[in-house]
Amino acid sequence: MPTQRFQIEIDRKYQSDHDIVVNIDEIPFATALFISSTRDVILNKRAYDILEMKVNEVFDLTAWQRINPYFEDILKKFEQDIVIDQKAHVILFNGKHEILNYSLTRVFNQKLGKISIIHFSKASEKYLVASISSLYSIKDEIAKLKPYLNRTGKSLHEGIMKKYFREETNQQLTLDDLVYYEKELKIIQKAFPLLSHREVILCGLLVNDIDSKDIASITNRTIDSVFVTIHRINKKLDFINKKQLIDTLKDLVNRNEENQRAVTTV
Repeated sequence: MPTQRFQIEIDRKYQSDHDIVVNIDEIPFATALFISSTRDVILNKRAYDILEMKVNEVFDLTAWQRINPYFEDILKKFEQDIVIDQKAHVILFNGKHEILNYSLTRVFNQKLGKISIIHFSKASEKYLVASISSLYSIKDEIAKLKPYLNRTGKSLHEGIMKKYFREETNQQLTLDDLVYYEKELKIIQKAFPLLSHREVILCGLLVNDIDSKDIASITNRTIDSVFVTIHRINKKLDFINKKQLIDTLKDLVNRNEENQRAVTTV
């Protein structure tokens, strides 16, 4: 399948008789082109990798807007044609939550009209974990408003909670809801088959340095309930305390990653 190519303009004093043309896959970072007139999104291979899509898979803009309804509004609010070093929380097509760093520039093409060129990368894991924790803190603050709202306000409140936090009646947190920690959860589940799904999820959060208070918010439980679950896990796995549990989990995950790298380099 042919890939998009760029022709680059440079200052007149550097001009030569030959065009400088760059293939989109030769750009050294994840890049997306958004063509406003056709609503097409073109990705390079690095972008497919970060978005966890198959190479040459069609980017379904309608589906993207459905799961990220606010994202295009974020881009529209910028009046400048060049914006750098921004962050956005997005949900990938596979349901995984990511914090992306991005920069963009808008150009005009006589045939295609306005084109947005977006370069992006994943934010650091520490930033992502903190951001997810902050999102759930905001959710709790919004929830406090409900008793003071009239019927219309309560309806709007419920719509916001469903739209941005996917809150449904009797919703239960499962492994699928924490796709970001999928790798750690699979490792822990395989190593300790006696643990329940809830216990595996808690271990996955602990190994990512999330404290008990934030775990209680993320899993919609009381902090006492979190402590009881940690105690139950320690009893099942014959650990003395929470520190030994976390140290063991981190060692397990790190050893698995080292083994994976060793297999890859062979």
